[in-house]
This record gives sequence, C-alpha cells and structure tokens, in this order.
Amino acid sequence: MWKIDRGSKTGATTAVYTDALDWLTTELGEKTILLKNTGSSVSLKYKMCGYATENGIEVELVSENTLLAGEIAELHYQRQWHRLVLKVANGSGEADYQIDYEGQGA
Repeated sequence: MWKIDRGSKTGATTAVYTDALDWLTTELGEKTILLKNTGSSVSLKYKMCGYATENGIEVELVSENTLLAGEIAELHYQRQWHRLVLKVANGSGEADYQIDYEGQGA
C-alpha cells in the first residue's frame, strides 16, 4: 500500500535551537521539506538532523544556515532515515516561519 505523509506548521524562533519539525519517516522513501522565513525583517538559523533508529545517534545532515526574511530553504532526502528533525533558532531576532513537508513510500 502506498503511503503519503504531508503537513504544514508555523511557529516562531527562540534564542536557542528548538525542534520545529520532528518527523517520523521510517515508511517514507522520498521526503521534501520547505522552510520559509515569513518574518518581515529578521533572519533565522536552521539545521537538519537525522536518526537511523528511534533513540540513536544524531547526525547533522545540514549544517547551520541562515534564512533572510522571505527566503525559502528546500530540503530533499531519498536515503532512509528513522526520523528527521528540523531545528530553528533566532538569527538577527525572533522570526516567524512556515514549514511544509511531504513524504511518499510503499
């Protein structure tokens, strides 16, 4: 049976990295995540981590990057991961963001 998992969420950054998306992806082969800084003037920082098992070793898949106001980060994964975690933090100040994600698998 074909599986599709998709969603959208919004939030605001804080001074320390927090998990903006903690996505269980064990049944998904193709995964896409879009992160948009919806703030009007401040930047945000982000990084992506992956886990091969439920409580396994955290691997940093995307090192710290900065998104200016209005910019979008596009992340695609075809490798198998148990879980993907997108973390966000303040850049030049508290920023609002939107995350859209979709994954497909058999």
